[in-house]
Amino acid sequence: MSRRTASWPWPVVVFLAWTVFVWGGRIRNGGSALLAASFLALVAVAVWRRGKWITALAGWTVAVWAVRTPIILVRDHSAGFKVVHSVLAVVSIVLALSAQRHVQRQRQAATTAARL
Repeated sequence: MSRRTASWPWPVVVFLAWTVFVWGGRIRNGGSALLAASFLALVAVAVWRRGKWITALAGWTVAVWAVRTPIILVRDHSAGFKVVHSVLAVVSIVLALSAQRHVQRQRQAATTAARL
């Protein structure tokens, strides 16, 4: 396995791609451009700088969905809208936590290797 492949593990790649899909779609569908732009900007920085920026994106993902999901569920939206957004929230949070766990494992491995 090349170093380039090893440095982009699938949990991180899938999380970044999913985030672009979800929030790029939000702009396309006429949603909050500012909120979507914050996610897309974090993805761009995370691709460039990695590590702590993937952690920041994961934290932002969890925080935004933790606030928005209950609001969506109590407002007067169709059942389909509520189901779709609940699925988006759950998948986004699961991918964020998976990517974050991988980044944390990489940090621990680097720390352990540095001690040797």
